[in-house]
Amino acid sequence: MKGYRADLLRFNDQGAAELLTDSVMVVDQGLIVEVGDVAAMLARYPQLLVQHFPGKIIAPGFVDLHVHYPQLDVIGSPASGLLPWLEDYTFPQESRFGDPEHAAEVAEAFIDQLLLNGVTTASVYCTAHEGSVHAFMGEASKRGLRMIAGKSMQDRHSPPALTDDTAASLAICEALIKRWHGHGRLGYAITPRFAPSCTDEQMRGMGALAAKYPDVWLQTHVAENLDEIAWAKQLYPQARSYLDVYESFGMLRPRSIYAHCIWLDDTDR
Repeated sequence: MKGYRADLLRFNDQGAAELLTDSVMVVDQGLIVEVGDVAAMLARYPQLLVQHFPGKIIAPGFVDLHVHYPQLDVIGSPASGLLPWLEDYTFPQESRFGDPEHAAEVAEAFIDQLLLNGVTTASVYCTAHEGSVHAFMGEASKRGLRMIAGKSMQDRHSPPALTDDTAASLAICEALIKRWHGHGRLGYAITPRFAPSCTDEQMRGMGALAAKYPDVWLQTHVAENLDEIAWAKQLYPQARSYLDVYESFGMLRPRSIYAHCIWLDDTDR
């Protein structure tokens, strides 16, 4: 059992922030047992070994709602827009994750960087490779972290190394849900890369999985870039908007996380 003395930031059940000045957090086997002022905690735990951080604040870990672990090595790569960036940098990088050793190495480095920057929970995109999910989830599980992640689903408009077989990808997605969702502190997210990368059949299948497993998350992208929106309109001319594409396949639901949302209209909002 250990104690950590500093100013402590916490949030109550209503989500309001509360700063406890010069307090002690008591931790036993990685779990917070109790928090209180210095005198009370030292009286209650007279043998407590306390580490003091004067002038510092101990805060809850950050939560990152949208991040791609396979893109660690292409952060900041220059491109004229989203779609050229995918073609020139992201897809070539993600194609390497068919190698389990590479996936495991990047997963370890990525989680190191999350923790270095105070992120203790994240909603994470893996690649189209099943092994990339196992690599990330295995590393997160080993460290006892709270992470949500999923295999990127993409059965069209992708390079060969990242293009799913439609039926097989849906079966793999369901198997990954059964393997990792609720395993320790982990959760699974059904992860259509974005609507243009998925056929109607794959989108319908993911919508069915989302209905079958309502406690599983769903994560994808929407309305990030004007060229992307125009492409989605071309591929789904019947949809009222880019967001409406997802709604038509049953993907607007509790536990759905939509990244970016830059160009939504009033109806979408």
